[in-house]
Amino acid sequence: MAVMPPGGHFPLVLAAVPAWLVSGLVWLGALLLRGYRRSLWVLAPPLAALVTFALAALDVPMKAAFLVSEPALTRYVESVPGEKRWGESNTRDHVGLFTVGQVLRRDGVTELVMADSGGFLEDCGFAYSPHGGAGLLDFSSVDRLTDRWYAVCIDYD
Repeated sequence: MAVMPPGGHFPLVLAAVPAWLVSGLVWLGALLLRGYRRSLWVLAPPLAALVTFALAALDVPMKAAFLVSEPALTRYVESVPGEKRWGESNTRDHVGLFTVGQVLRRDGVTELVMADSGGFLEDCGFAYSPHGGAGLLDFSSVDRLTDRWYAVCIDYD
């Protein structure tokens, strides 16, 4: 859940780090039990951690959530009225599996900034560009998801 939106969900990331540390300490403590060391269950926590970190590094949770939510996101973007300037529309709408915090539109490109995504000096979300990648030069990072959708971030540092 913490890595589902582009740029991650910052409050959940802050909660996940101590949770992983506590889980690792509990696992290390369980290694002190002789019966646990001899069972194959001793391999389950490190394998679960490895799979989780690998999936997160490959952006699988974000891409899977996007694929499920793409029809709802497209309907939402197409329902935004008129040409809005950057930063003009603040919202807190739940669209598919995501929470949209801000809608920005310029030159035919609509950006949906995800609520609580990114970090201290970063905003992340999705950009809908019906004419391809043109107009996406203002973003720090752009990851193509489909012909019209991109995962984007803006760094302010």
